[in-house]
Amino acid sequence: MTINEIKADIYFQTGTTSATYPTTDLIRNVNIAYNDVARLIWSSTGGWQFDDSNATTLPIAKTTMVHNQQDYSLPSTTQKVEAVVVKDIGGEWFKLKPFDIHDTELAPVEYMDGNGLPLYYDLVGRSVMLYPSPSSAYCTLASGLGVYVSRDVTEFPVTATSTVPGFALPFHRLLSYGASIDFVQDTNQRNMLVQLKDRMEKGLINFYAKREVEGTTAIKPRHLKYWRQYV
Repeated sequence: MTINEIKADIYFQTGTTSATYPTTDLIRNVNIAYNDVARLIWSSTGGWQFDDSNATTLPIAKTTMVHNQQDYSLPSTTQKVEAVVVKDIGGEWFKLKPFDIHDTELAPVEYMDGNGLPLYYDLVGRSVMLYPSPSSAYCTLASGLGVYVSRDVTEFPVTATSTVPGFALPFHRLLSYGASIDFVQDTNQRNMLVQLKDRMEKGLINFYAKREVEGTTAIKPRHLKYWRQYV
């Protein structure tokens, strides 16, 4: 559904027009519903990392490291950190291991307090903390820190007409239901919309929970009935 089709569906659900449900209010409520859908997807996915298909870049943030600097700010749109990688002096990328300062009895300033090739990272507020701090002798500093993230959705501007939500098509009507529920005052109508939205949300959660990354496939020969016949 395009945003114009979603708007038309909202007018249908609420019995309104652009005069009685102003576009500014409608788009604001659609974006609230959009962020709520993203929250449901992020909470239900396993190995599959959701990213809004309207985004024009990959969900990988890279920045230049500074010799002996431990603290690096996360992008403002970050919802969840999926992985942190560092480029060594030879130009090879490798993945850091997550670490929580509560896992050690040492004070944060004393844990791996030198510099070198980072091996671990910790998330503190809106920052990534590297342990040990990067050294120019061991790391490629220029664009040498990469963070794979789940990020905010690309919200609809008021002027949008043909933009399509960046998640699976069968569930686009969740945006219509959400913006309609925020507007209607009639209790019976509101309850009906809430029930329809709840039912579709269950389908969304089930759909994204099964979008796993490729796993190992076990193949059983057709002519053998039991595993013990060929194990």
